[in-house]
Amino acid sequence: MPLHAQNVHTSVNTDSITAGEVFELSMLVQLDREYKKVAFPDTTAFPPTVSIVDREQYRRSQFSDSLVYNLQYFGVDDLQIPPLPVTLIFEEDSTTLYTDPVLLYFKTVVAEGDTTLKPMKPNYEFPLPLWPWVLAAAVLAAFLVWWFYFREEKEKEEKKEPVLEPFYNPLDALEKRLHTLKRETDLPETKDYKTFYSEISDAIRAYYEELYNIPALESTSGELLRYLDVYDVDQTLAEATRKVLRQADLVKFAKFTPTLDDAWKTYDYALEFLERAKESDRTKIRRLRREYDLKKERFLASQSEEEEN
Repeated sequence: MPLHAQNVHTSVNTDSITAGEVFELSMLVQLDREYKKVAFPDTTAFPPTVSIVDREQYRRSQFSDSLVYNLQYFGVDDLQIPPLPVTLIFEEDSTTLYTDPVLLYFKTVVAEGDTTLKPMKPNYEFPLPLWPWVLAAAVLAAFLVWWFYFREEKEKEEKKEPVLEPFYNPLDALEKRLHTLKRETDLPETKDYKTFYSEISDAIRAYYEELYNIPALESTSGELLRYLDVYDVDQTLAEATRKVLRQADLVKFAKFTPTLDDAWKTYDYALEFLERAKESDRTKIRRLRREYDLKKERFLASQSEEEEN
């Protein structure tokens, strides 16, 4: 269904979508004079329920340019893509045009007209307690047990000497987690691809949360990728993250069944992430180490003062 916005022509290859479906959005820019560059919309311009799988740009002539997006939808309602900015850069100035909005209807999986309700089961009648004093005695006995146990545990905690936890290195934790996954996973036998992909994506999400303080574990893939732009994360790390999250979302939400080669290819993306992180995040790890060493010095000093007193 073709759409027009001044001299930006937009089209999609479908008029309805389902959760996890990949669809194509094309933009064609045609001008009456030569331009230097066209800046098409990036990830942040799309709704949070839409993720960019990939995109290909073609410059047809000095007066026309086009971009084809492959987008994936993760939602349960009709999709409204708002007007998207397309910036035309000339030698002296620039002009921003906007596409018309695109509406794609959500395909429901419930049969049309199916309003049949199952009959409700009758309420189960519970017998009234015959000996309330038995219940009261049990509650009292439980309270006494808890009280003595709580007091004993409190005394143990008071006697327990403070302990300084060892230095936690998010990079070492990521490497250990990935190597353990490979060693302990038997994909040819179990075919448990969903757990395998979840472990890989969660390992990378935990790394961002621990080192960058990004709420990665509770964020959607689109939200996390936008966080990476805001935090100016290394582009190679961001690209490896995008590859892993895209494959993991296909398996977890779109019911995509990968091959064994697909699974290990995604694992290789995670290893690429690990190797790049060792280079790009070296300074952050050193800063964490210095903060830990200062904390350790203060801890040892306080222990020494307590012993002298």
